[in-house]
Amino acid sequence: MRRKILSLRDALPADERYRKSAVIQSRLFSLHEFIASRTVALFVSFGSEVLTEPIIRKALALGKVTALPVTDLARKRLTLSRIIDYDDDLVPGTWGILEPKPDRIRPVTSDELDLVITPGAVFERQGRRLGYGGGFYDGLLKSLTAGKPAIALAFALQIVDEVPFDPSHDQPVDMIITEEGIVDCREERTDGWPWLF
Repeated sequence: MRRKILSLRDALPADERYRKSAVIQSRLFSLHEFIASRTVALFVSFGSEVLTEPIIRKALALGKVTALPVTDLARKRLTLSRIIDYDDDLVPGTWGILEPKPDRIRPVTSDELDLVITPGAVFERQGRRLGYGGGFYDGLLKSLTAGKPAIALAFALQIVDEVPFDPSHDQPVDMIITEEGIVDCREERTDGWPWLF
């Protein structure tokens, strides 16, 4: 399933991916959870993911404490570090994805976060997700303080009817933003019907 969906995402023409990403970015910027957040964890997009550089730059411009992940391969976990300057604070890290420079680490703990923006490969409307197989974001999401939302950014083609899910390990998200709308997964889990707005 992961391979199939990622191949479909990879096949999106660049201009279409930019256009859809811009819609997703706009939806996030107008969302109460983003507007009200003071400290937000974001991710630097890679490959064919929803483009996040404009989101990171916007969060910085709004004066939000903006944290990006640093991959700890040895411990199979993510730590978070605040960035101040997108152009100066980042360097290619694990898998070539931009991460905070080792000499610019400014730790942010999960209990400081108001919001986590997460990537993923495949999602279902109830919020269950398939990542890229490492379990890094499951660990981060599990550490979130209750009531702090996790929002996934994805293209509509990444949403399927059902994904494999192990409740002892896999962590769902609360919302999914696509170019077609916003899915409130908490509503989905309550009444089983999609809620787009």
